[in-house]
Amino acid sequence: MKKLFFRLLSIFVLALLGTGCAPKKSEELRIIMPPPPEDPKIFYVDSYRGEANFKETKVLDALIGEEQKGIGKNLFKPYGVAAKGDNIYVTDTAIGLVFVIDRKNKKITFLGDRPPGKLALPVSIAIGKNDTIYVSDSKLKKVFGYRKNGSLFFALGEKGEFRRPSGIAINKKLNRIYVVDTKSHNVKVYDLTSGKLLFEFGKRGIEEGEFNFPTNIAIDPRNDNVAVVDTQNFRVQIFDKDGDFLSKFGRLGDKPGMFARPKGIGIDSEGHIYVSDAAFNNVQIFDDKGNILLYFGGAGFEPSKFYLPAGVYVDENDLVYIVDSFNARVQVYQYVSERWKKEHPDEYRKLKEYGGENENESVK
Repeated sequence: MKKLFFRLLSIFVLALLGTGCAPKKSEELRIIMPPPPEDPKIFYVDSYRGEANFKETKVLDALIGEEQKGIGKNLFKPYGVAAKGDNIYVTDTAIGLVFVIDRKNKKITFLGDRPPGKLALPVSIAIGKNDTIYVSDSKLKKVFGYRKNGSLFFALGEKGEFRRPSGIAINKKLNRIYVVDTKSHNVKVYDLTSGKLLFEFGKRGIEEGEFNFPTNIAIDPRNDNVAVVDTQNFRVQIFDKDGDFLSKFGRLGDKPGMFARPKGIGIDSEGHIYVSDAAFNNVQIFDDKGNILLYFGGAGFEPSKFYLPAGVYVDENDLVYIVDSFNARVQVYQYVSERWKKEHPDEYRKLKEYGGENENESVK
């Protein structure tokens, strides 16, 4: 009951911030990391909570949302995130649904709100070919696949197959889905067409290639390598596409490059690895060798601050989506890749010339 009260209170405060005063436009709220005069690497774009982003609401409406089949239209306890085009897909473990936030049409719809494929505890989400959506459900111990219209077409999880499926990632080139089975301390790999188990890797332990309650997973778009958050070993492990161990980084500690409660993970087009930490309320960015490059965050309600960050996703345009779970929102950042610089020369020039006070004091 106390947890519910404080969660409602936090969302209430966010509702006040979002509706009681005019928010700054993204071009006015210029959060650049690292701060000027250093060369910009990543900057804040926007935050999404649901319907509250698209229309003016009373504070109470912003808190609970208008009802649609008894379901609020604002996030309550988000965890996993993925995005494609104008749509952001977010799992909500409290409401038991996937929110589809349509930025172009400014509306909210849902996946997994009806049988077959009705969700109970959706955790992770991934996007396949033809905009198909895959969702792991830790309570039902299944992985579901939905078409864009919400119809179910795919399911994994015979009785006893999974103990607690959590993080999932899709390799479109190989037509594979990688499923982290947290309680089995391994990763299971399936063919997306047949649903056949191809192989699995990992077991409980502390040695290379072993796991202790792994949670989330991401695929490097450059080489198909697989990065797994080995949460209770306080590290990230890297494997090749067939599950052979390559490298690892991280250990328990409170200094940059260390972890206390690592959760979400994402990899951009240049191989940089983004890892959220729910204990530090921050996101750390590493190169593909595991060297720490940058970190940002800290506990708070304002943009670039977090309370219990969870899922991380990087889309094909190097937009970085970070679930800010207790603040009931998804924060979006743009990685300033070499491609982005070439495609947005004027914006890049403005970033470099920006001389105002950077509003993020936690950037290192």
